[in-house]
Amino acid sequence: MLKYAFISEIKGVTPENYYAIYENEECFNLIIGSPNMQNTEELVKRLASEGYTMMNFCGAFNEELLEKLRTATGRNVKMAYVRYFPEELEKLTKLPSLKEFGLIIEGADKLTEVCIESDSCNIHAYFVRDMEMAKEAAKKLVEKGVYFIEMCGWF
Repeated sequence: MLKYAFISEIKGVTPENYYAIYENEECFNLIIGSPNMQNTEELVKRLASEGYTMMNFCGAFNEELLEKLRTATGRNVKMAYVRYFPEELEKLTKLPSLKEFGLIIEGADKLTEVCIESDSCNIHAYFVRDMEMAKEAAKKLVEKGVYFIEMCGWF
């Protein structure tokens, strides 16, 4: 079974109290928050030791940080991070708040939602099968008042 984690850097949360799980016959998916890079490095080491072979990171990460995390896991884990087109990054910097955060992840047979809430950030995540289902998820996120949506790095 594939073990996948999406890790988001969120101030004021800990991996122990800020996570959600979606599981089907093929995948075990973990969405988890980490407050800083030091904590994230410890987290990825632990997840790698637990058999996670794919990790995706929010747009707060970059190639330099991923290289450090790859080194921490012994390079046995496939890693990617969310990237933005310049015009999308400009829009992001103009948002008044990132409190309501949307996430779309490939790897489900049917449209499936999970949500993690905290004082600093609520992640509304949808697991989808394909791009058509991702479009449906994006519409649902906008209906919920989410205006910042990231798609996993494997789309």
